[in-house]
Formats: sequence, structure tokens, C-alpha cells
Amino acid sequence: MQLLRSHRLLVCSQDSFFAKMNQFWNRRTIWPALLIVAGAPRIVGAFFLPNAFGDAYVYIRDIGTLSTKISTGSLRLTDLFGFWLPLYQFLSAIVNVLIKNGFYSGKLVAALFGAGTCLFVYAITLRLTADRRAALAMFLLIALNPLHIFYSASAMTDVPHAFLVVAVLYFILSGNWIVAAIFGALAGLTRVESWMLIALIPCLQLIRDRRVSLVAIVILILPPVFWFYISWKATGDAFACFKQRQEYHDWLMTMNPSIARFSLKQIMSDTATLLVSTDIAVLVACCVAAWFVLRSLSHPAIRERGVFSSLGLRVRQTKSEVSEVQSILAPLLFFFAFLALLIGAYLTHQQPIIFPRYGLILFTLGLPILAWTYLWIRKHKPQIARRVLVAIIVICSFDATIQFAGAVGEINRYKTQRNVADYLRDHFDQNSNTRIFCDDGTVRVLSGISEDKFLSSADAPRERESFLKFLNDQKVEYLVVIEAERSTPFDLYRSAAEYNESIGNYESIMHAHSEFLRTNIHVYRLRK
Repeated sequence: MQLLRSHRLLVCSQDSFFAKMNQFWNRRTIWPALLIVAGAPRIVGAFFLPNAFGDAYVYIRDIGTLSTKISTGSLRLTDLFGFWLPLYQFLSAIVNVLIKNGFYSGKLVAALFGAGTCLFVYAITLRLTADRRAALAMFLLIALNPLHIFYSASAMTDVPHAFLVVAVLYFILSGNWIVAAIFGALAGLTRVESWMLIALIPCLQLIRDRRVSLVAIVILILPPVFWFYISWKATGDAFACFKQRQEYHDWLMTMNPSIARFSLKQIMSDTATLLVSTDIAVLVACCVAAWFVLRSLSHPAIRERGVFSSLGLRVRQTKSEVSEVQSILAPLLFFFAFLALLIGAYLTHQQPIIFPRYGLILFTLGLPILAWTYLWIRKHKPQIARRVLVAIIVICSFDATIQFAGAVGEINRYKTQRNVADYLRDHFDQNSNTRIFCDDGTVRVLSGISEDKFLSSADAPRERESFLKFLNDQKVEYLVVIEAERSTPFDLYRSAAEYNESIGNYESIMHAHSEFLRTNIHVYRLRK
């Protein structure tokens, strides 16, 4: 009797627990709670984590320039022209007018976009699966993901762009095509790759609703037209931005001959980077979901109906399979469209290096598909569902561990660069007519020294005597040698740098390094 009473008490307590959980889920407090979980590490990271990539400091410089012009009322339309599309910098500049700190404005804007991305992942997963536990699991995977937190705390466009893209996907799933087009246009003002939404969104609307909204198409076309106009107004050439990008691409290939052609080592490294940043479990789940969609197109069934009937294709499907295909088709098309664009750019050498941040948008788009795929397996193949769940947990944990280690390495790299930058700031006389030779863009920006005081390998000859003569002619006082292939002084004087030996009339005065990720920077000064 005692045992039976204990069992009843346990059952009652479990029922009470789940009842309270259901009440929690039904309350409006769930969204503030999710926002706090996603926003707290990102906002804290914006103040305490370094920028994850050197490009962030160029964005910070542009944000400061735009905010100054906004606050003085001197901003012109042509001031938006630059190497990158302007929306993120413009929004950050507006924020900077209020908080007056260009360094943190861009980081805080990215952090808020990062938190919003996590909320959209939750909402999309819930709409796809109607399972709150699955939605919460996917939310936690991205909210606590080390790579996503690290880049959400960086003044760059990768996370804000991902937010806008998943917003497009959410409103497509909601059937609100005009709002989806508006977010698509905003994405198209942030990164060029979102211009493909001009074709993707109408295609999805044709498949789902058997019609196309002309208003949505006009909205989606506005960003490239607007950008071509700004480019023409600023330079007289509507395609000036793309020509600048091509010139930079050509210079990069010249300075880094190893990435100008494919090698087994480089391919393996780039593939590993893409797999870890996208998450292997997410990539596999997307492939499985795509296989299900393709298989369902030829599934023998009683009725002939399908999502592709609007395109004139006769597809034999059951009612439930039509519904399943309709629900997952848009996320799959988004995921594989961005994956194909990235792989295409890589194979054509337009994007010769795969950086970890490139996989973030695939990770974001793929998480709802991961939840959907697991629930589909649990429904149709329950005998393997537990093993699949264990595999997902193990793989996601493995990827997160690698990402965390990489973030720690980037922090170590930043500390090394910060030490060198501080030394230059404290010892270089900016009022003199001398210069600094430095190939590390992060060091240059962190030093606070005017950019016109710096020279780099892009300016210098790649032959010993000519290089030393170049330093003398340009009155270079400090020579900063970084351990990288593209650095001319390191290529010419690798042995001297390794042993802190003199380089011509320059003597070694400082050596900053980190073992993980390996970073070596030697600072030389012209002998008095």
C-alpha cells in the first residue's frame, strides 16, 4: 500500500509539473524569456569579446564616418557608396549618433540582430513542427552556439543578414508575401547574395499559391536599382562597386598564389571549416529532408495532386505527404540556394577561402529543418529515432566544442594584435613625416594611427634590395612583420624574423605571439 501511494504521489507530481510547464508555454512570458536567453550573452559579448575578423574594423570606421555626417546634417546619398552595401552601416551610424561610441555601436546592433535571429529560429521551427520542445531545442542550439555568439558580438554583416533572411523565410511560411519581400529588400541592401531572392520568392509563391505578386517583385527589385543609382551618382559608373571588388579579388590572388589554385590541403581545410560552421548534423538533416521531398514526387498514391501542379507537373502524392512537402519546401530551397551560391563562388575562385562565418547562415536556416527531419524519422522510422537523436546530440556537441576552441584561439590572436597596436600607438609620433609598414589590418585600426601613415605589401616590391630601398624612400620608421604568406617582409626575411635578427637597418624591438591559434608579429624599428 505504501508503495502504491508513493507511485500515485509521483504520478501526481509529474502531472503537476507538466501542467505548470504548459501554463508557462501558454503565457506571454515565453518570448521575453527567450529574448533574455539569446540577448544576454550577445550583448555582454559585444562589450567584452573582440571582433572576430579584421573587416569589422573597416565597418567601424565607416560607421563613424556616416554618424558624423548624420549628426552634422551633411549626409548625402552618395556617402552611402562603398565597398559593401550600406544598410548595416547606416543603421549602426544612427545608433552611434545616440550612444556616441563607434566601436560599440556596430557590435551592439549585430548583437540585437543575433538575438532576433534566435527568436526567428524558434518561431520557424514551431511553425514547421508544431512541437514546442523541438522549437526550444533548436532555439537553444543557436542561442548558445559559440560561433554565433562570437559573430553576433562582431561589427559585421553576417549575423544581421542572416536575421533578415530568416525573417523572409518566416513570413513566406506565414503566407505574408509583401512583408517577406520587404525583409528580402532589406537583406538585398545588406549583402549582394540576397539579390537572388528576386527570383526565389516569386518562385515559391508560384508553387504555393499558383500566382505571383507584382508588388513583391517590385519591392525586391528596388535594392539593386537603388545601389546602381548610388554607384553611378558617386562614381559615374553604375557597376563601380563590383569593379572594386574584382580589383581586390585580383590583388588577393596575386598576393596569395596558394589560394589562386586548388590544392588538396586547402580543399580539406575549407571543407572542414564549412562542415563545422554549418554543423554536420544540420547538413545531413537537410540532405535527408531533400531526399524525402524528391522521393515523395514519385510516390505511388491514390490521388494525383501536389505542390508542383501549378507548374504543370503531375505528381502522385497522398494528402499528408503533400502537406509535409509544402511545409518543408521553402526552408529547403532557401538552404540549398545559399549553399549552392557559396559552393559556386568557391569553385569559380570568386570566393577562394571558406571562412567560418560563411556557414552561419546555413546553420541558421538548417536548424528548423533538423528538427523537422528528426520528427519525420520518429514518425516513420521509430525504431531508429533514439539512435538518431543520440547522434544529433553527439555531433552538435562535437561541433560546438571545435567552435569554442576556435573562438578562444581568435581571442588569443586579438590579444597579440592588441599588444602590437598599443606599442605603436604609444611610441610612434604621428606628427612626424615617417611611416609604418604593416600588413595586419587589425593592428592598423586598433592602433588609432591615421591610415595614411601605413604602407603594406600591396605597395612594395617583392625583391630584397628593392624592398629595402622602398622602405628608405618612404621614410618607414617601424617595420611590422607578420607570419603570413602574403607579407612581403616575411617572405623575404623569414629566417631573420624567426630569430629576431636585424633586417637591413631595422632592429627587432618587440615580438608578440600566441600559440593557439598561432600568431607571430615582429616589430622592427629603424636604427637612429
